[in-house]
Amino acid sequence: MKEFKAGKYIQQDFYKSFQPNLINRQWVIDDMELISLLGNADREIGRLRKLLD
Repeated sequence: MKEFKAGKYIQQDFYKSFQPNLINRQWVIDDMELISLLGNADREIGRLRKLLD
C-alpha cells in the first residue's frame, strides 16, 4: 500500500475537487506500532459508542 494513490484533484470551473480512487485490494499493514495504535483507537471508539448508547 506504500504506492497507493488516494485520488486526484480535478479542476472544476473556479475550484478543484478531490476525487478518491477505489480501494480494490487487500490492505497489508506490516508496521507493528501502527497496528498497536489502530487497536487502541478501535477500543476507544468502542468505549465512546457505549457512552452514547
